[in-house]
Amino acid sequence: MGWLSILLKGKKVAGAIKGVKPFSKTGAKSVESWKSAAAKAKLGAAKFNLKETFKKSDKVLGELKETIKKGFK
Repeated sequence: MGWLSILLKGKKVAGAIKGVKPFSKTGAKSVESWKSAAAKAKLGAAKFNLKETFKKSDKVLGELKETIKKGFK
């Protein structure tokens, strides 16, 4: 026995943290929640870009239709 264990005999001493259990609530966001939030943001950006692309193509197609109508008159 070491001298420290003799001095602390009978006293409770807090031990080192062995690890954190998976899915335990630690007050901070878990890795899965961060990944989920990042995936949602990426999906939102992709949808927005797709919507903008369709707006541009619809505008160009509208102009093309007008040009074709003018050409056949």
